[in-house]
Amino acid sequence: MPPLAYGAMFRQYPQARQVTWRRFQDWYQASYSQGHTRRLVRFNSNGDVEATGQDMALSALSLPIKHTLATYYPTRTFCRAIEVTNARTGGLTYEMATCETALSRTVTLTANGRKIPRPE
Repeated sequence: MPPLAYGAMFRQYPQARQVTWRRFQDWYQASYSQGHTRRLVRFNSNGDVEATGQDMALSALSLPIKHTLATYYPTRTFCRAIEVTNARTGGLTYEMATCETALSRTVTLTANGRKIPRPE
């Protein structure tokens, strides 16, 4: 991870514990625990926050999201949901991770259940 993202993480989130890092294309994600909640923060290569998020119960997903998952992914088992806030726009998206294989897949939807394509 670039030093800018690492430094920004601990400056902005000093209570973060159990931090793990992941790189995806041009951004870096830190997943961490704060209190009893699992959270994430995504940084660009300059150390600027692009998005923040936190785990949420699958049962708390909106009906349109549940409908999209049942319609387009009827055979998939989802084990994790994260509400993600875009740091620039304040827009919300929801990321649901599958859990039935070692190779996880994430589905990203808007609050009204619209699918957001994965970046290439």
